[in-house]
Amino acid sequence: MAGEIIRIGDPTSHGGKVLEGSATDICHGKAIAYVGHMTFCPKCKGNFPIVEGVATTTLYGKGVAVAGMKTACGATLTATQFTDTAGG
Repeated sequence: MAGEIIRIGDPTSHGGKVLEGSATDICHGKAIAYVGHMTFCPKCKGNFPIVEGVATTTLYGKGVAVAGMKTACGATLTATQFTDTAGG
């Protein structure tokens, strides 16, 4: 699935946000999020990892998260930048 790259601070469909990102991969000044990076979910009351990522764009074997992918609690990730994409 191709989509806009998710970064630290990007929102989720449950009203939460991405809490973590790669210290070495930056997109428009913010760290890029990968599978395993944590999100906060106020709806589900906790922190949950990103569980979906693009298999063809990885860091240490973990796929980059893009818009439309999910967290462990079922929230959908939403991008706040629209020029850089991954997958295809």
